[in-house]
Amino acid sequence: MAEEKVRNENQAAGGAHTDPEDQAITQSEEHQAAQAELEALRQALEAAQAERDEYLRTAQRAQADFLNYKRNNQSARADAYEDGIRDAICALLPTIDNLERAVDAAKKSGESGALTEGVDMTLRQMLSALEKLGLSEIPAMGEAFDPECHNAVVCCSGGEPGTVQEVFQKGYRAKGRNIRCAMVRVAADE
Repeated sequence: MAEEKVRNENQAAGGAHTDPEDQAITQSEEHQAAQAELEALRQALEAAQAERDEYLRTAQRAQADFLNYKRNNQSARADAYEDGIRDAICALLPTIDNLERAVDAAKKSGESGALTEGVDMTLRQMLSALEKLGLSEIPAMGEAFDPECHNAVVCCSGGEPGTVQEVFQKGYRAKGRNIRCAMVRVAADE
């Protein structure tokens, strides 16, 4: 009891004398608390890093999705533009056919006046403008029959079998696609 009284007096008087065993226990507890706090901080850091990595992957996926969307949108716009050109050319093909018929009829009748020259000039100008948009004639006369490019409406005898003998209506392609097959007469196998 006397030792305890002395110890209490020392503590009350601000004495720093403590039992070494008590000091070791206190330091051990402080060390364990520091270790626990360090482990908690380590876990929090790992969780924050995992969250950061997930956000980075999400941002990268969003960026890749946007780039794909942008590329697809540009491709769709280009395709729509080319489809529009093809549609416009298709709408003008009957006019070209009629102008060609008018010029052919005038030449067959022997007319060579200003009207015939004007129609011929109009036809050439229209074909030139459409060629700038990608229009090209599908070769047919004397060519081997190709069902992708030619529409055989008549078969005849004579001539090399499988070749086009006569063209009734010209075929055209625009921007690499056939927009109208040529209507032709084909020599049949005998």
